[in-house]
Amino acid sequence: MNATATPRCAAGTRPAAPLVVRDVDGPLEMADCVALYERVMGLRPGDGSLNPRLLTALQDNSGLVVGAYLGEALVGFTYSFLARDRGTDGQGPRLYQYSQLAVVAHERQGLGIGRLLKLGQRDRCLAEGTTLIRWAYDPMQTRNAHFNLDVLGAVVDAVKPAMYGASGFGAATGESTDRFIVSWHLDAPARPAVPAPGAPPGGWSVGQVYDDGDDRIVVLPDDWHRLRADAGPEHAARLRGRLTSAFARLLADRTAVSCVRLPDGLAAYRFIPRAAAPGTARRTSC
Repeated sequence: MNATATPRCAAGTRPAAPLVVRDVDGPLEMADCVALYERVMGLRPGDGSLNPRLLTALQDNSGLVVGAYLGEALVGFTYSFLARDRGTDGQGPRLYQYSQLAVVAHERQGLGIGRLLKLGQRDRCLAEGTTLIRWAYDPMQTRNAHFNLDVLGAVVDAVKPAMYGASGFGAATGESTDRFIVSWHLDAPARPAVPAPGAPPGGWSVGQVYDDGDDRIVVLPDDWHRLRADAGPEHAARLRGRLTSAFARLLADRTAVSCVRLPDGLAAYRFIPRAAAPGTARRTSC
């Protein structure tokens, strides 16, 4: 599988060379993926990491390892493995790809390469007859949330508090690894753009849940890293716990379909009734 595209270029720079999205091929390219991951994540000696043998084994056994290349240089990659629902939602077992991560080189971020990688992963899945991709992300990272929900069209299935325990990486060290589990239904029709909610008379308040017709709106800081740096880890931990509890209550019978920026450094998730979102029957386990 090869796909060629031209990524966006930063203002004042020359147009980028065509970017090729394709399967990563062989031990040396797998090693390049590991090196890129360690560089982007800022891993230290002794931190957990990937290894080329794991990626090779995944690729040889129904998993996907898809890379983005500018010439011979790897600038991003994603990997996933084949998984199966246990059929606890009344719809029976279903195969899907679980996407564990996607990384893009620091100097190439913000140019649309992440989107091209996900579209390449989608095309690879469809070619093999798989119509569902799932992954996890930190719900406090609102820029990533907007990409997942509003750009790709994924929906939130569940929230898993402290999915990986306490974070051991960089500025987030010690923070709870709460995660949204999202589903990207590749065979679903394109979802209309979701409008930003109108502010209530008294203005928005972080951590509050607001009614918007049948929908529910949850407001949170737009820049979680800045909030944690400015207000301190203890304040951030309390707010994270409050938000995660609100998400869990709402996801009992709703799904999140949008996360948009608001004025004054805020962002808002929109939760809609599950009955209004085709293909989103509540999933209790993987």
